[in-house]
Amino acid sequence: MKIYDHLDSSIIKEIVDVLDSDGLVIFPTDTVYGIACNSCSDTAIKKLFAAKKRDFNKPIGVLTDSISKINMMVDSINDKERELMNKYFPGNLTMIFNKKETVSNLLTSNTSTIGIRIPDNKIALKILSSYPYPLATTSANISGEDNGIELANFLEKFKNSVDIVIDGGKTNNVPSTVIRVEGSNIKVLREGNLKI
Repeated sequence: MKIYDHLDSSIIKEIVDVLDSDGLVIFPTDTVYGIACNSCSDTAIKKLFAAKKRDFNKPIGVLTDSISKINMMVDSINDKERELMNKYFPGNLTMIFNKKETVSNLLTSNTSTIGIRIPDNKIALKILSSYPYPLATTSANISGEDNGIELANFLEKFKNSVDIVIDGGKTNNVPSTVIRVEGSNIKVLREGNLKI
């Protein structure tokens, strides 16, 4: 495991190489630290579930940096969804979309939907913008344990399973609001500090 407290072009290249090789990366977001992998690789997704000791029945969402990359994952985006994305992305909002058939069932636990967010964090966005695909990302903790909001919370637990960790200091530990748009209605599935 390598730990960096900054990002430069050589570290970004190293992160991209790790992701291309089905490895795992931890970095800060605007909520908690995330543990991430290439969302288009089942091998990488299996490693992510294993590292977290996460049940395969619990889907994993994705983080990305742009609406064009969201289009890789979702079946369609309606006007209401687009309006919300334009208003709240990047930010503390996770939106549940109907996924494309090409999206791994492993990632979504055999459901037809996927949760997607664009985080409002410079380090996360720099990593996400450097990779051609969205990253499957879940909180950097062992399933059922407290969220990782600083390195001391999780470093020991992931030392043998994660390739690179980016230290961005302490994060907010405020969960994102999760919504699903049904027609023109907004269904709040989890309330965070963002009120829709």
